Amino acid sequence: MAYKDSVERISPRAQTKITGNVSCTTGSSNGVVKDLSDEGICFQLFFDIGARTGQEVTIRSNELGLLTGIVRWNRGNRIGIKLKLSSNTAAQIASYYKFFR
Repeated sequence: MAYKDSVERISPRAQTKITGNVSCTTGSSNGVVKDLSDEGICFQLFFDIGARTGQEVTIRSNELGLLTGIVRWNRGNRIGIKLKLSSNTAAQIASYYKFFR
């Protein structure tokens, strides 16, 4: 069994191609949201910004608006971001599924 198949997720993920920008204290980069869940995002960076685990980031996109979160992992040009959960975050993600999906 592959590692990816053995990870149990709290929220189901949806594959996306949302373009946006991620910024943190060490830099900013445009990129693509590769997958999205109610809890987090996998973001593929166009440029390395030196994002490290535990660092706070801001995500901006036309489809999702402004979201904030914490870097949970980084692998190459992708970072996993755990979103700061709030009613506003939930509404923005629900809006994406309703209007853009």
